[in-house]
Amino acid sequence: MELRLLHYFSAVCEHGSLHAASAAVHVAQPSLSRQIRRLETDLGFALFDRSTRGLVLTAAGRAFLPVARDLLTRAVHVESTAATIARGGAPQLTVVAAATTVADIIAPFIVRAGEAGALDNVIEAIPERVYPRLWAGDADFAVGTRIPPAELAYRVMGHAYLWAQVPPTHPFADRDSVSMSELVAEPILTMSPAHGVRQMFDTAVATAGLTYTAATETESPSTAQALAAAGRGVCVLSDDARYGLRSIPIRVRDQDLVITLFGVWEPLHYAAEQIATTLDELGAFIAELYPQAVNSLSLTLADT
Repeated sequence: MELRLLHYFSAVCEHGSLHAASAAVHVAQPSLSRQIRRLETDLGFALFDRSTRGLVLTAAGRAFLPVARDLLTRAVHVESTAATIARGGAPQLTVVAAATTVADIIAPFIVRAGEAGALDNVIEAIPERVYPRLWAGDADFAVGTRIPPAELAYRVMGHAYLWAQVPPTHPFADRDSVSMSELVAEPILTMSPAHGVRQMFDTAVATAGLTYTAATETESPSTAQALAAAGRGVCVLSDDARYGLRSIPIRVRDQDLVITLFGVWEPLHYAAEQIATTLDELGAFIAELYPQAVNSLSLTLADT
């Protein structure tokens, strides 16, 4: 089976019509149509229903599309690896992670690694899209806070705190920790309910047998921190502090709340050895950033 034909099939699906796909792949429309029919013959089943409304994927076509895209992605990986070997160098890696993880962990790690670092590119994604972007072949590995799907290989990279952040004048500012019961008595500035950190915090509150009412909900961590710095409440985030805020660990039943960080990759990835080495280095870096208390309560969310 020719990869060229899979590329044409993927292009038709992506662009929605033979006409648009032919322009994208620079192949005349009649020729492109013949190539798609040739692929169907090779496969032994129809990929599209053809009608006056145009091409519509059959059930078999829908099932085959992710397989075709996976093969195309792996072909790109092969070409990239071959070029790297020809240059005599080690693979350069791309990681996908949430924006907070990129800003607080990945970017400082790249700076620390210097010119010899293996990370060459970073993709930011909302937490629930981190692993799908990895599946799609957009990155070589991921750093996520959700429990990885069973089909992916992973290791626990370390933990980051779920902080209560307050200005220096707040009574909590010089504390080593704040209990959940004390925290929920304060005006709490939270992320929106769809945000992973908010979901983890709500779970921890329920685990403690408590309830709270958010003083403010926001989509922006920076806004939550700005409001806290303005004295309007205590913000609950995993982000590093800004605007002069102090970060205090939150305690539930004598345990500090921490968020598990997972390093995730495809088991058969061509650069698995290099990924493992990079994850070892990143794990050591995370341990430096966030030294953990011996007794901590780890928070995770199942991937959806």
